[in-house]
Amino acid sequence: MARIAAVVTNPCAPDPRVLREARWLVDAGHEVEVHAFDRQEEHEPREVVDGVRLIRHRVGVTPFGGTVATARGIGKFRKAVQREIADVDIVHCHDADTLAVGIDSGTPTLFDMHDLHHTWVRMQNPGSWLRRRVSAVQQRKMLSQAVAAAAVITSSTGFQTWLEERGIAATVVENRPLRQEPLPAPERLTVGYLGVIREARSFELLKQALDLMQPRPQVLIAGDGIAASAVADLLPQAEMPGPFTESELPGLMARISVMYALYPPERGNIMQGALPAKMFEAAAFGRPTVVNSDCHMGEVCESEQLGRAVPWGDAQALATALTEVHGSTVELQHDAERERTRFLEVVNRLL
Repeated sequence: MARIAAVVTNPCAPDPRVLREARWLVDAGHEVEVHAFDRQEEHEPREVVDGVRLIRHRVGVTPFGGTVATARGIGKFRKAVQREIADVDIVHCHDADTLAVGIDSGTPTLFDMHDLHHTWVRMQNPGSWLRRRVSAVQQRKMLSQAVAAAAVITSSTGFQTWLEERGIAATVVENRPLRQEPLPAPERLTVGYLGVIREARSFELLKQALDLMQPRPQVLIAGDGIAASAVADLLPQAEMPGPFTESELPGLMARISVMYALYPPERGNIMQGALPAKMFEAAAFGRPTVVNSDCHMGEVCESEQLGRAVPWGDAQALATALTEVHGSTVELQHDAERERTRFLEVVNRLL
């Protein structure tokens, strides 16, 4: 049995990938603790979920969004975690902003690259010279630290290729859940977005499409994030119940007929291989998703028949796709069991 410390800069309340992989480790006989960052200081400091110990650190209220205050808060969080992870066998670092914790500890480090983290700072203003400069610095730092990791996994073949082009080998572990019983579709077209609300531009495009549709679909947006209030102002008729737990996901999924997952491509990760976890979560319950075309997510969506891919910015194509997939049922061809095998093979090589 190994002792493994996972580190993530969100409160893990929940973070499906973090908890899914931690459960796989517990089921394999390991002892796992997840060190999470309770930025808003609003979650239980300690709890146990399916045998996984969650330790949520508080270092002062810290905003999301790539500000100077965000960077300072994350630095304090990393130092707090470093003081608590003595005598572990592996440090499992989720995304680049936690990578220093493992590298500096001298413990074998598993770098889990969910996304191209350095692109996040560009999200609020992709054209900003300053944000592009900060993003470039973060990218160089991540690559220099990733070389020192004992192993690297990432969430898509697109990101795997991006890393390999820069001399770093990685194993793909996609964000796929287990298959569930397909849910009957609601009679009325209901567009759903279930996840973190990081930017408003996706919903500006959705509004343009909705304005073209008669009758106008219902909209359910569940989750929170820095753009939640802006999206609420943009779509006042949308139902926005706020954050949700993993146990509430089936009930929310039952109320939607199509998942919406289109994102502005300018900030980097969309064109470099991002795969929205919500596409796989929707497919697990039989729900189709509409995603960006001309990129990896569009290729996966259409090759596995998980929904429809449309060009970013084309409101009419989006409106047509939402209408045409309403009432259809899709099937998740590969689920979490394949990913579990891949993940544990990597971990076992480190022990």
